[in-house]
Amino acid sequence: MSKHQEIIEYIEDLEIGKKVSVRGLSQKLSVSDGTAYRAIKEAERRGLVAVVDRAGTIRIATREQRIIERLTYEEIAKISNAEILGGHAGMDREFNKFAIGAMTEKNIKKYLSIGGLLIVGDRTDIQLLALEEGNAVLVTGGVPVDKKVLKLADEVEIPVMRTTFDTFTVASRINRALSNELIKKDIVTVADVYQTNVPTLKEDSTIKDYNDLVKKTNDSRFAVVNQHKLVVGIVSMRDVAGKTLNTSIDKVMTRNPIVAPLDMTVASASQKMIFDGFELMPVVNSEKMFTGVVSRGDVLRSLQESQEQNQFSHTMSDDVANAIHEVQSYYTFTVDPFMMNSMGNISNGVMVEIISNIAGRVMTKTKNKNILIDQLNIYFMDAVSIDDELEVYPKVISETRRGAVIDVEVYLDYKIISKALITVQVQ
Repeated sequence: MSKHQEIIEYIEDLEIGKKVSVRGLSQKLSVSDGTAYRAIKEAERRGLVAVVDRAGTIRIATREQRIIERLTYEEIAKISNAEILGGHAGMDREFNKFAIGAMTEKNIKKYLSIGGLLIVGDRTDIQLLALEEGNAVLVTGGVPVDKKVLKLADEVEIPVMRTTFDTFTVASRINRALSNELIKKDIVTVADVYQTNVPTLKEDSTIKDYNDLVKKTNDSRFAVVNQHKLVVGIVSMRDVAGKTLNTSIDKVMTRNPIVAPLDMTVASASQKMIFDGFELMPVVNSEKMFTGVVSRGDVLRSLQESQEQNQFSHTMSDDVANAIHEVQSYYTFTVDPFMMNSMGNISNGVMVEIISNIAGRVMTKTKNKNILIDQLNIYFMDAVSIDDELEVYPKVISETRRGAVIDVEVYLDYKIISKALITVQVQ
């Protein structure tokens, strides 16, 4: 193994949030500074590390390493309304993919992998093969299962389940569950962008301690924690202005600040920080203990990057966005079946999503910035049916450095069928 690969594997094994430096790697692995530097750059390209302002280069979680709710065989049983016939000890194992056993034993073997799930009917030979290859078995149609299959399932501790649903229904349900998990992986959370190893102040610290920390870090906002590492306040330059140096921090700090849990989405954090005017939010773990901070710059950069990256799965918002096309100064879209409600009219929520998306495009074009919707008033004048082609005319009627008011009119065959007035903040 080359020194370069050795460094990469060492970085992969580091804890999330651990600081990485050229000198540290050189001393730890007895390599030259140049080799360590090239390896760090390669790790950054792979998404293993990131350069964080004022914190340096740290180990970050890749998409596959994010802490998300995993699909287990027990959850698959709930999704498919299945009963567990054997292999109960393996129900908490993680599930990763599934296959349908609708081919010969020879051909199906290449689709089997450890941790998978085989959906099959009353084919004992295929059921046994799946268990031998480390796959759980889901028998459809409510058919009986041979005792030797159940015996093997108990021996290898791999579940055998049975459902009354047909194969198509079961596969559709499981595919939807997997799609939801991929969407969860694509959603960026505070845990992906926050800064670790940041300095804090204690309740009994003084303004002199604050000034010393400002000179050392060039920051002006710090979290204040107590002896149990619980966040009790935030202190900034405005809080300490005009106070004597021996004044205690707990006398001037802003108490009970809003904190960001690690699993909060970056979009939620951005909205909270912009609405309330926060430049910094303390980050806490599941035990409410301080673990770092996230700044407005961190979340805005992350939102910008996530827009530029390809997504693994499509949400309803993605499908709506793909249906919108720009034509000179207006936009068009054709009403697809998924946009309809039970009454055969376009869903109100879909119409709001379309108008919000177009408002975002308008502001991105003029300001090249993201927007946050403060208020949206929409009026519906007429019904819209499947395959109708609508034209949307947005117009910015008021604009400032921090926000704008956008008027949107939606037409069908030269007749206005909806109108909206949107107030936005510019990020």
